[in-house]
Amino acid sequence: MGGTGVTGVQTLSLRAYSGGITWRVPRLLWCVALAVALSVPSTLTTSSLTATGSATAASKVDPSLLKAAHRSPGALERVIVREAVPASDRAERLVAALGGRVTRDLSIISSFAGRVPAGKVLDLARSPAVVKVWADGRVRMATDTSQLNATTPPNKNWEDSMGLPSVWNQGYTGSGVTVALLDTGVSQVSDLGSRVLARVDFTQEQDGVDHFGHGTHMAGIIAGDGTSAGDPWSGVAPRANLVSVKVAGADGSTDVSVVIAGLQWVVAHENTYNIQVLNLSFGTDSTQAYLLDPLDYAVEQVWFSGIAVVVAAGNRGPTAETINKPADDPFVITVGAIETQNTVTRDDDEVARFSSRGPTQDGLSKPGILAPGVTIVSNRAVGSTIDRAFPEARVGTIYFKGTGTSQSAAIVSGLAALMLQANPSLSPDQLKAVIKGTSTGTPRMVDADNAIYWAQKPNKYGRANIGVVPSTGRGSIEASRGSVHVYADFDGDGQFELVQGEIDARGDPWNATGWLATGWSSTGWSASAWASVAWSATGWSATGWASTSWSGTSWSANGWTSTGWSATGWDGTGWCSTGWSSPVGEAVSVAPDLAFDQAYQRNEKNWS
Repeated sequence: MGGTGVTGVQTLSLRAYSGGITWRVPRLLWCVALAVALSVPSTLTTSSLTATGSATAASKVDPSLLKAAHRSPGALERVIVREAVPASDRAERLVAALGGRVTRDLSIISSFAGRVPAGKVLDLARSPAVVKVWADGRVRMATDTSQLNATTPPNKNWEDSMGLPSVWNQGYTGSGVTVALLDTGVSQVSDLGSRVLARVDFTQEQDGVDHFGHGTHMAGIIAGDGTSAGDPWSGVAPRANLVSVKVAGADGSTDVSVVIAGLQWVVAHENTYNIQVLNLSFGTDSTQAYLLDPLDYAVEQVWFSGIAVVVAAGNRGPTAETINKPADDPFVITVGAIETQNTVTRDDDEVARFSSRGPTQDGLSKPGILAPGVTIVSNRAVGSTIDRAFPEARVGTIYFKGTGTSQSAAIVSGLAALMLQANPSLSPDQLKAVIKGTSTGTPRMVDADNAIYWAQKPNKYGRANIGVVPSTGRGSIEASRGSVHVYADFDGDGQFELVQGEIDARGDPWNATGWLATGWSSTGWSASAWASVAWSATGWSATGWASTSWSGTSWSANGWTSTGWSATGWDGTGWCSTGWSSPVGEAVSVAPDLAFDQAYQRNEKNWS
């Protein structure tokens, strides 16, 4: 049933119990969500769409490409073509004959990238040499986040600017508090020692390891102790424990239903690991009312269980009404980013341009809390997708700098751990009220010294969320996705279907009434459809691995097959760390042997 990963971490992939499920992801736009067309237009003007066999060909084409053909048939579209016989050049020659060109070989996934006139896409798809044609979205930045990360030196002053040294000198390090990190996994790094108490893996990778690179960076910000560099790059709570809940693999893609399953796991195992804080950087551009939304309902269940939920606001600023879901939920702690100008003084601080703004679709003022979020240095997941894509973001050989509201949220999660060490009886509502009430400066940013002091006297700030109406969760799972969709091979036949409508990522019907009643307790989890996911309760040993095991060749492409992950044009909208160090508007240049180079370009936005 299970697979054994590094140092014996045992997990189950979705493939083990859902008919071989694997993900593929459609085109979106970096930092600005672009709704995916989910139906083929009934009338199209190009001859390609009226030719014999167009219905069969259309089923092989990404819907967004069909839309492009209708809009601008002569425009060259970026595509990824999956071949029936990879050893043949028939599909490549056809692309050239249609007026296009091949731009990159993606042999690891039996595909190649290229550019094809939009009006000729169906002609390409009609060929028996072509299995599928995906849209391969151009890398675009809604803001200058990556340029900011590339041109700004590592921030060495953010800890001082929010008063952390004073807190550490008082003995507050997060000791005894566990933060659950729902992300892309956490790789073994010496800065975390043996403090990763458990790893659960909801992906097909089955190892708990961070092959994408986002989760490890967040983990170091929350709880890294800086031992690898003699302390200069320590995290906020350097003695806190972590539980890693991995919901996305090497290309960073995931579905809302998988995130919800991860949230259920956290609640069911809260007492086992003393989980008191949850950090979540994932979000969608959904505008479904929080009162109905299943993802909003899910984060509220975590909150009501006694776990403080910290969510990244998103990187779709500076436009108003750009708060991601579930950061739009009124109960959770929504965190935006501050640009501290790499100084200790607060006089020059400003809200980072990329940081998402409110109000939400429900008219709620968000984000309520701001923290540093520009060029934050943390642990590097060596050989991961991000690490390979942005070598210029490396700081020495162990660390990496990143920019986004993900980093800001991780800082606040670490601060929450410090506060809970100071006062373990703090409720999530009290903790939220104290963090917000003790923020200082203009714009108001979290103040660790004040927060720790008043965490021990919380009555001054009362409780947050009084009178707030909870979500019913009875809305649409499809609406919760917004424009964030994945493709999955539900039955293991090598054909990928779009995960859309009222189904989960395993292809099972989404029953709002049924899932509301189960899964949110240790007993409920055992009855959940996801309950067969296994996990490791063994932390990594700081001395149990050698740095040589993390060479650039240690993550071999040989483990991936055409039925596994592939670079299908993912342009994700939810991970909120958009800046690693790449020129604005340019495609990232990655070594050809990295199967997920194209996937990375369109995915990082899904993790704020």
